[in-house]
Formats: sequence, C-alpha cells, structure tokens
Amino acid sequence: MSVRRFPLTLRVAVSGATPDEIREAAVAQALSFFGAGTELDVISAEAEPDGEHHNRYNATVVFRKVS
Repeated sequence: MSVRRFPLTLRVAVSGATPDEIREAAVAQALSFFGAGTELDVISAEAEPDGEHHNRYNATVVFRKVS
C-alpha cells in the first residue's frame, strides 16, 4: 500500500510582546509552509514568558491544513 496523502501538522516557534504579534508571526510561518491562502486549523498553542527579555513571550503553535 502506498500512502500519498496524509494529514500533516506544522509546529512553529515564535516570540513576541503581545498575543497579536505572536499570532501574526505564527500564521506567517504556517502560510509560508502550506501555501498562501491556505485555510488552517490551530491544533494547539502555548505561550510562556521569555526568561531573558522582559515583557516578551515564547510560543509554540501547531497548525494543520483544513482538508
């Protein structure tokens, strides 16, 4: 059996000072990978304070292309 299509997730790591900044950076990376105009689902998103920079956050966001 040959599997040509299967669901693929993309995990991106971004940083920013606000939730909007983090969202924009994460979506930009996902669209770069999956293709501009692709409809995306967010599987998970987690942010935590950046221990080295005050008022900045590191986030990991997992995307999947909508079928």
